Amino acid sequence: MSDQKNVHGKPLQQHTENAGFHKDGYCRTGPSDKRHLTIVATLTHSFLQCEYGDDDYKGLKAGQKTCISAYDFRQAVKEMGPDTAPKVDLNATHDKALDVIGLDELKKYASKK
Repeated sequence: MSDQKNVHGKPLQQHTENAGFHKDGYCRTGPSDKRHLTIVATLTHSFLQCEYGDDDYKGLKAGQKTCISAYDFRQAVKEMGPDTAPKVDLNATHDKALDVIGLDELKKYASKK
């Protein structure tokens, strides 16, 4: 994992077990990850509503920290506005997220640790 970098160019941090595209607890991507699951975020009810409508949220809950699609994050912020966007863990967010959304933009949604 030492070759995997976060958005700060430092080693990518694991955020939880059995999550992410590779189910190894890291939000790292690869050629077959079409959704670009590279952002670690604490889900909000508004984000889940934006993504799934009134569906069952695919087992996800507000307050849960998980890997989300950089594309979905960008779109949700556009639709919902910045006040209801999920908080992002920049240390566990893969640098490939920067292919979709800029670091300055991500910093606006950084979680305070």
